Amino acid sequence: MKPPVYRVLVEQGPRQYENLFLTLCGIEQCRPDKERESRVRDVYHLHVVLSGCGVLATDSYTAQLREGQIFLIKPGEKITYYPDPQDPWAYCWMSFGGEDARSLMEEAGFEKGVYVLDSHVPVSMFYRLCSSALDASQPTHAASLKRNGLLLEFIATAIESKEWEHGTRKQKTHRPLHNKQDYIRYAINYIKNNYSSITLTDVSDYLGINYNYFSSIFKQSQGISPNEYLLQVRMRQSSQMLASLTMDVQAIANYVGYSDSLTFSKAFKRFFGVSPKYYREMPAEERPIFDTILENRRNDRQE
Repeated sequence: MKPPVYRVLVEQGPRQYENLFLTLCGIEQCRPDKERESRVRDVYHLHVVLSGCGVLATDSYTAQLREGQIFLIKPGEKITYYPDPQDPWAYCWMSFGGEDARSLMEEAGFEKGVYVLDSHVPVSMFYRLCSSALDASQPTHAASLKRNGLLLEFIATAIESKEWEHGTRKQKTHRPLHNKQDYIRYAINYIKNNYSSITLTDVSDYLGINYNYFSSIFKQSQGISPNEYLLQVRMRQSSQMLASLTMDVQAIANYVGYSDSLTFSKAFKRFFGVSPKYYREMPAEERPIFDTILENRRNDRQE
């Protein structure tokens, strides 16, 4: 998850929803010398720190923020915030107003005098929602509906973070809220969209169920473990990138979720039987066919 230097969307036209409406969303990798933001706002601005550090200051206190924290700028209050010059933060945010905005922020834990909270869900979830809202930038009614839906999900994710902190989600894990196939569908979509930056416990946390239960029902449904499925998604993506792009192996390794090229190369060779370099240099018609590799792996498990 590498945020763009700066990407922002400003809502235009009349506000269509009185209870909750989006005014602004964005993603930014701040410069070390970025000027201090210090002014009174008329709507809520909910930020999630994706990496790095920064400072948030009110009239009564100053806080050093880091990756994995959420901060809120409340309407009518003067708050100053700026990046750490040595390790400038990157963050995503959504700005919103409406009759329900205050109560929802209080439900997320931002009660009177509270401006900063730790995120107890992966920050990649917030990043994905902001990116989706920015992608739905068309000035159409359908795109506006989609952006407002993503705002609701962004706020819901912040509320879920508080539930995880206080254990209320964990208390429900013995009594699933969805049927098994719903969980499998949600898990597969989540893995496909976030394979480069997640662990399997992130997936069970996202579903709100116990990891052992998640692993068990996934294997029953798909015939493979979640770990094997995540590996397949990463190998499929990396093979396609090796075949069609000129990116070096280290960059591809990082893209699909490996911190170093050696670990990636070993995993790739175990999966396909050839190294990434060898795979890339082979004539297209001689490259291992992904579906054949998968079929062979399924047969091996059944024997």
